[in-house]
Amino acid sequence: MKIDFMKIHGIGNDFIITEDQIAPGDYSYLAKKICNRRFGVGADGFMAVEKSGKADVKMVYYNGDGSLAKMCGNGLRCFSKYVFDKNIVKERRFTVETLDGVKNVEVTEVDGQGFAENITADMGWYQLDFLRRTLKVNEENLEIGSLILGVPHVVIFEETLSKNRLKNLGPALEVHHSFSEGTNVNFAKVLDRENIEIKTWERGCGYTLACGTGMTSAAVLGNLRGMLSTRVTAHSPGGSLFIGINHEEKIITMTGPAETICEGSYQLKFSK
Repeated sequence: MKIDFMKIHGIGNDFIITEDQIAPGDYSYLAKKICNRRFGVGADGFMAVEKSGKADVKMVYYNGDGSLAKMCGNGLRCFSKYVFDKNIVKERRFTVETLDGVKNVEVTEVDGQGFAENITADMGWYQLDFLRRTLKVNEENLEIGSLILGVPHVVIFEETLSKNRLKNLGPALEVHHSFSEGTNVNFAKVLDRENIEIKTWERGCGYTLACGTGMTSAAVLGNLRGMLSTRVTAHSPGGSLFIGINHEEKIITMTGPAETICEGSYQLKFSK
């Protein structure tokens, strides 16, 4: 079966997006195949465009391991670029249905050809699990904070960020018994009240260059702990996002770029 697709990244977090309709039960299988970086196109996640009865368009998102996820911040921006550039939505402000509810999106910048370059997305509001708790992981006591922003995230604030340390502790924290559905893992360093640096181990994906919900979660927990303001630039190895936190209206916004990498067709073989 031929699947037409576009590959788009948001600060290094890359996704395969298609409008081609297959049986919903086959999305997980397709995600695992097409996201494989050796035997497929290669991506962190897969998204399908569907019609919505409650918003302008619907986003269906799967992690690269084939697991269904409620929300993905960088994915939402990339999805929004796709539907805007393809004229599936006609206005620069529109709504996207996700498993985490309907999200408001605005294309804030376009290039000379009218394609979306910068996008602001409504991330909804967080559900705090706990602000501080000590967990023993790999024989080490870690002070972590945890919240849900569409998907679960833990944040560990440290003075120095290490990719090797993240890869060592991330897999263990992801499946820790404290989190019944698993969790995403973020190590964060506060640079000043308006800037934070983050490295993320994504649930169902592993180490990624950026994670929109993770970067937002780190900014929110840093703000709740009094270390960060309500307007924060979050930096990851893949790039930066601007996070705005409005406690009065209970709105969190995320602004950042999305860029098309390539488009083509993929031959899906059902050799289960």
